[in-house]
Amino acid sequence: MSHLAEEYAKSCGVKIGRPILKPHYFPILHDKYITIHNDKKVQAKNYDMWPDVIEILKPYLSLKNIKIIQVGAIGEKTIEGVDQHIPTNTLKQSAYIIKKGLGHVGIDSVPVHIASALDKPVVGIYSHTHAATCSPLWNKETKAITVESDRNGNKPSFSLEEHPKTINLIKPEKIAQAVLDVLNIFKTIKHKTLFTGHNYTASFVEVIPTEITNVSAQMIDVRMDYSHNENVLAHIMQNNAVEITLAQPIDSSFINSGKINKIIYKADEFDQDFCKLIKQSGIPHALVCTSGETLAEQRAKNFDFLINYLNTKDLIKENKKKIEVDDFNKIKIKSGKKVVCGNRVHESYFDLNDRKNLDHFFLDLGFFRVYSEEDE
Repeated sequence: MSHLAEEYAKSCGVKIGRPILKPHYFPILHDKYITIHNDKKVQAKNYDMWPDVIEILKPYLSLKNIKIIQVGAIGEKTIEGVDQHIPTNTLKQSAYIIKKGLGHVGIDSVPVHIASALDKPVVGIYSHTHAATCSPLWNKETKAITVESDRNGNKPSFSLEEHPKTINLIKPEKIAQAVLDVLNIFKTIKHKTLFTGHNYTASFVEVIPTEITNVSAQMIDVRMDYSHNENVLAHIMQNNAVEITLAQPIDSSFINSGKINKIIYKADEFDQDFCKLIKQSGIPHALVCTSGETLAEQRAKNFDFLINYLNTKDLIKENKKKIEVDDFNKIKIKSGKKVVCGNRVHESYFDLNDRKNLDHFFLDLGFFRVYSEEDE
């Protein structure tokens, strides 16, 4: 498969040459570092698990006192875990930072090709296009590794937007290992991703309102279906706008507070007056029937509501097919949501309950990245 540069060269009747770069000085505090780049201009290229890559990499880089500096345009979100984020006004300034670094890792974008033109060790990640068409082209003395999504066996979409994004199918340890390889750090990463859920990158907080908590976050779901405590709910809503998951009605004062972004009402049978109150309030809402036996009756009684059906037994059964775990004490979990109970923060409701109920693990599996750090 031809590289895009080859096609452009043939069309223009010229030969491919090495780019001439004119980096502009930019002050840098660190002597030994690699650069990293991600941006959201093209949704399909935006990799959501860079914090995981950095978390895996840092212990190995720290042994050699190597820092991680994020480069890119002003306005880009800082990647969690980087040692420094240096947004720049020009590519020439970014080129200077890349030139002084030990290597570069990032999405398929200009910084990858700047690094290659400077003959720096480079790792580029690809998904919605074939890597062979736009991989680093100019490395001679140093290594260039392309990491391409397997796309679940499908061909590239060539779309600027993907739902779900195939780039997130790339396991973070694969990128981390490629970085060590191009830097000639001869270590084998033991970290092994066993499963990544489709909601792993959701990023929000679930609060179990059993006791007063001082939690503050942009996205909070108060799980009143786990513990119906209106005093704790009132305390949380003093400083936060929230989503609420309910199994029974709450006082009307909460509905009229203006601090509820969404209500998810889960029950075998729904309170008619409360349903009317929700509808009149204009608050976005979802009704979820948790009983197959009452579903038809509840849909008839609430015909002007869309009522979804949740069969937890079927969900658990289906999720058990997605992952095999021999020993739950040996696996580790990172979750797209944090579970807060009082002043304690957990990765999952499964962990909050000391991993005693496996149903909790499989119910929330879609939010997890499950991994191990054991030798094969």
